[in-house]
Amino acid sequence: METIQPVTIERDDTRIEGATLGGALHGPVRIETEGRPVAMIRYANGVLSGPATYFYPEGNPSAQVQYANGKLDGKALFYHPDGKIQREAHYAHGVLHGVSRTWLADGTLLEEAHYRNGKLHGVLQRFHPNGCLALRQPFNAGKPLEAAKRYTDDNRPLAADGKPLPRWKQWWQSLANPSSA
Repeated sequence: METIQPVTIERDDTRIEGATLGGALHGPVRIETEGRPVAMIRYANGVLSGPATYFYPEGNPSAQVQYANGKLDGKALFYHPDGKIQREAHYAHGVLHGVSRTWLADGTLLEEAHYRNGKLHGVLQRFHPNGCLALRQPFNAGKPLEAAKRYTDDNRPLAADGKPLPRWKQWWQSLANPSSA
């Protein structure tokens, strides 16, 4: 029966501490550079498995993710250097699956997208830094269902030429087609 053997690897200013089972990394592994943590990850028989945390050079977490069979699987959080969440995404078997949101450093939502099996599926929305909607487009299995609707940072729709629609034209179009207003 094989036993777990502690292992430490040092090279220049980098140190890896963990354990092996049958010659493969197994269990928690800590990676440091110049005494500061770079990553804390887990292996099962040489394959990434379980929670992992990655760090900025200053020591704050840059990402917290989950692995299963060597692939991202589950909720993943990515952080701005100040510790605020930059992105939240969900993975299944190594591809995006579920809602993904991205925020600016001040906490303003920048993008919300929905994925299924690694492809956009549902509504993609992007926002201006002031929080107003900038783009909205529905997708099905990675294919757009309609042209993206784009907006100025004061909520006015943009025409195909990229210029804002005059307010009278918005009003006129809303009378002609109330469901698209």
